Amino acid sequence: MSTHFIREGSDDSALLGCLMETMHQGITVIDSDLNMVLLNAAARRLLNFPDDAISDNATLEDLIRFNAERGDYGPGDPEEQVHQRLERARRFEPHDFERVRPDGTILRVQGTPTADGGFVTIYTDVTHERTQERELHDVRAHLEERLDDRTRELQDSRDLLLNAINAVTDGMGISDPQGRVMLANERMRQIYPGVDERIKEGIYVPELLKLIFPDEPEIPFEELINRTGPSQEKRFPDGKWYRIDRTRTPDGGIISVYADITEYKQQQATLMGQAHELVKLLNQEKQLSELQRDFVSMASHEFRTPLAIIDSNAQRLIRRSDKLEQSAVLERGQRIRDAVGRMQYLINRFLNFTRSQAGGMEIDSRDQPLKDTISECCRRFQDSCSSHRIVLDPGNLPETLRFDRKLLELCIDNLLSNAVKYSPDADEIRVAGHTDGTWAAISVEDDGLGIPETEHRKVFDRYFRASTSSGIAGTGIGLNMISMIMDKHRGKVDLESRVGEGTRVTLRLPVAQDDAGERSERTSPRRRAVSA
Repeated sequence: MSTHFIREGSDDSALLGCLMETMHQGITVIDSDLNMVLLNAAARRLLNFPDDAISDNATLEDLIRFNAERGDYGPGDPEEQVHQRLERARRFEPHDFERVRPDGTILRVQGTPTADGGFVTIYTDVTHERTQERELHDVRAHLEERLDDRTRELQDSRDLLLNAINAVTDGMGISDPQGRVMLANERMRQIYPGVDERIKEGIYVPELLKLIFPDEPEIPFEELINRTGPSQEKRFPDGKWYRIDRTRTPDGGIISVYADITEYKQQQATLMGQAHELVKLLNQEKQLSELQRDFVSMASHEFRTPLAIIDSNAQRLIRRSDKLEQSAVLERGQRIRDAVGRMQYLINRFLNFTRSQAGGMEIDSRDQPLKDTISECCRRFQDSCSSHRIVLDPGNLPETLRFDRKLLELCIDNLLSNAVKYSPDADEIRVAGHTDGTWAAISVEDDGLGIPETEHRKVFDRYFRASTSSGIAGTGIGLNMISMIMDKHRGKVDLESRVGEGTRVTLRLPVAQDDAGERSERTSPRRRAVSA
C-alpha cells in the first residue's frame, strides 16, 4: 500500500504523490461530498492512521468515526461526536486552530475551502514550539514570583530580568495591563529602532506598531490581547519575516516574542519554485515517454496486417511474374499500394489518437457503403491469412451508413487479427451482421482460448492483456482503440467470451446519427463486457 492515500483518478496523482513525499506537513483534501481525495504520509503519521484505516473509497466520515471510536475526541457518544464534526465540515468554513492528540502531540490545523467545492487541511506539528512557549512562560512566571516576593529589590530584579531577556536570541517586549510598553530586549530594540526613548515617553503597543507600519489601521490593545495563541507571521518593511507570539501575563499584560524566520521563508520559496519546475519537467518527460511508447506499440500492432498483405502479394508477383496477365499484375500492385496507403493513414491517425486523450480526435464520417466495406476487409485479410477461413454473413445490414471508413476498417482488421491469433487450434472465423432498427451490428467470432469472466471489464483498458494470452505476442491496445473509435461514432462495443470456447466481439453503429464528426458528450467509452 502507498505511504499516503491518493484517490484513484485524480489528475496528476503520481506527480502529486511524489511532491507530497517531500513535505513535512500533513495535507488532506476532501471533495464537495466529503470524500477523501488525498491524505499524504505526513498526515497519516501525525494523525496516527494505520494502514487498515484507509481504504480506496475512504470518506471524511470514516476517518472521523475511526478517531471517535478510539477516543481521540475524549469521553462521549462516538456517533454524536461524528455527527457534530460532520455538520461543521459540511459548512466548508476556513479555520485555524490547535489540537492536542492523546499522545500529547500538538497539531496546528489550518483548513481552506477550494474553488471546486472541496476543502484542503494542513496539519503542522507545533509541539516543540509550544513546549518552548511553556518553558518561556514558566521562566516568566518564575521571574514574576520573585518580583512579587522581593518588592524591596525591585531594581535588582529588573536588572536580572533585563539580563535574562537580553540573552534570548529572539526579540522580546513586555507591556503592562494598560498596553504601555515596559521594556524590550536588545534584539527587540534592533527590530524597533528608538524603542528605548519611546518607552521612556510611555508609548503604548498600538503606537509602537504604527511606527513600523504607518499605513496599516491601528489595532486596539484589547484586540491584541485576544490575539494571543497561534503564531502570527509578518513581513517587515526591511524585508525580514518574523513569527510573532503573544502571551498574556497574570496581571493582564502581554509578552511579545519575535522570532526571525526570514531564512526559513526564503528556503520555503526556493523549494516551492523548485517543486513547480520539477512538476513541469516531469510532465514534459511523461508526455514524451508516452508518445514514444504509444507509437512503438501502435506500429508493432497495426502495421502487421498491411505488411502481411504487401509481403503476400509481392511474393505472388515474384513467383508468377511470367504467368500473370497484365490485369492480375495491376490488381496485385494496386493491393500493395492500398496496403502502403493504409500504413500511411495509420501513422497520420496516430497523432489524432494521441490527442484524443484530451478530446481532440475528430472522425471523417460520411455516407458510404457498409456491406462493401466489411466484405473488402474480409477479402483483404483472407488474402494474407492461410491458417483460417473467413466466413462472412452480412445479414440485413444496411447497404450504406454514415461512418469513418478507415477507422471502421481498422476495427475489423484488429478483430480479425485477434480472432486468428487467439484461436490457434481452430480453422474458421465467423463475421456476421444484422440490424435491429437502432443499431447496425458487426460481430467477429472465434472458437479460441476465450477470456475469464473476471477480466471482461478490463479488456478495453489500454495495455491490458487477458491471462489466457500468456505466451502470445501482443500489446494490449487493439480493443482500447476500438472502444475509442466506437465512442467517437456514438456507438458501442460488446464482448462475450468463455474460456476454452471462444470470443465474440460486436461493433454497434447507430442507424440514426447526428452530424458527421460531432464529438460525443459522454465522458467514458460506450463499451460493455457480457459473460457468454
